Amino acid sequence: MPFPTLSEFAAKSVAQGIVNETISLDFCLDTKCSNAIVRELFNEDEVCGQNYRKLEEYKNQLSVTKIDFRTYDVDTEAVLNLANFNLVSLDFGEMWFLEMDFPDPEYGDEFLDIVTMFDRSMNNYSRRSLIHLGMASDQGYIKGWEKEVCKILPNLQSIDISCHTFDDRFQFPSFCASFPNLRVLDISYVKGLSSLHGIKKLENLQNLLLCHEDLDNINEYKELSELKTLKHLDVSSNHFSDNWSETGTNPIRDMLAAGVRMEALEFLDCSTTAVTEHELEEFVKNHSSLQTIAAICTPCNQSTISGMKMLNMFSMSESLEYLLRTDRNTLVCHFMKDVFETVKANLTHLDDFDLCRVKNALLFVLREPFDRETKVTTLARYLGSELFQHQLSTSRFPTDTADIIEMFYNVFNKRDIYTSWQDETVELMLGLLEATVNSVSPGLLIPDRVLHIVFEKTFALVNQFPQYQTKGNEIVRQAVKWMSSEQIQKMSGNSELERKVQEMINSA
Repeated sequence: MPFPTLSEFAAKSVAQGIVNETISLDFCLDTKCSNAIVRELFNEDEVCGQNYRKLEEYKNQLSVTKIDFRTYDVDTEAVLNLANFNLVSLDFGEMWFLEMDFPDPEYGDEFLDIVTMFDRSMNNYSRRSLIHLGMASDQGYIKGWEKEVCKILPNLQSIDISCHTFDDRFQFPSFCASFPNLRVLDISYVKGLSSLHGIKKLENLQNLLLCHEDLDNINEYKELSELKTLKHLDVSSNHFSDNWSETGTNPIRDMLAAGVRMEALEFLDCSTTAVTEHELEEFVKNHSSLQTIAAICTPCNQSTISGMKMLNMFSMSESLEYLLRTDRNTLVCHFMKDVFETVKANLTHLDDFDLCRVKNALLFVLREPFDRETKVTTLARYLGSELFQHQLSTSRFPTDTADIIEMFYNVFNKRDIYTSWQDETVELMLGLLEATVNSVSPGLLIPDRVLHIVFEKTFALVNQFPQYQTKGNEIVRQAVKWMSSEQIQKMSGNSELERKVQEMINSA
């Protein structure tokens, strides 16, 4: 991923100023800046979950066209405030708080009258211009909502209704008939979908997300052949297994058996399914336009297919970028688990290039905006694979050793770290420092920058968590033990550092 631009840094700074009430906006910002600020404003909201209320306060300064409420349980006030903005993209998460104010006329607040909600919250511009609508939840809506919403929002091209339930009140063929102009459809994790009957009405569909769906009958896949413009198909699962023969999730096998042919298909994601290399090769033969296959965490995790770009263990950086772009944090954890287990099993046979690729993958996870739990889990598995210790003990300290320590400490040191797993994270951070100093041997010195960071982070952790004093003492004593005379002389010139080191050693 590219380094953040100055405009991205500026948007983050403005968002923080809005949250902390340290900035005053007395002029109207353009659409690009406004969308970036709102995105950062929502990203800053890990704890209180109320930053969306700032939209009402700054409605005259922010020219927002994209709003993403997926991390919020929004209320009626927030929804009605949407009328102040000219939207092209809108995503909701849970909408349980809205049922009292928008009840189903027939069943009361058991179902949400989403038709009335959109009728009251969309201004004339948004009605004409809204292109994307996300409603990813298991919320129940009034019967026939799709036939009315398509009239209110006639130009929708992208809809996310993942996690919904199809039943007698809401049927898939009726949905497809209501939105024939769709180009993107996400029906991942839906319930009650036994057939794709009716999907052929979506003649312009280019991107179909069908994650974690296992249709009852292989023939129900046949209508996919009618989608002449479909370029991107995601049939990945969320089933992670160490023994793929135990799972029946294999949509590739089912589509092959059904004779499905998608003539325009360019990208296939079949990650975390039981697909075999032979089945993928057959699928490629049937789809001449296919260019890329994501087969992450599958029996094909280390496979290559001639002429095909594979996203798996052989393309770690590209695979991680794809997972980051598609918000697949859980899959990142399992992917890195497979990577580190493979490394541990073949540690003595891997060359420096292979080891470097794995380490760069770790740095990518620590550096990029994955959630904190993903970063912690990935580092824990990295240390457990013994790769870090192996690299330090077999060669000179890599230049990015300090970067690994620094980046993970920044993850740990977030001001709103969750207390429930704070101890685990502190112990992991100390384990990283301990592994660093324990890898030193005669002729292999700790570089000055790494040594400084080891001291600095150890002091900070022990100061914040005195219960780890003993572990901190051991790390500092081991680091001092292997310092060169030149490093000792440098430390003597830093009275503050020397004092802290002596206090730590003496306290033992």
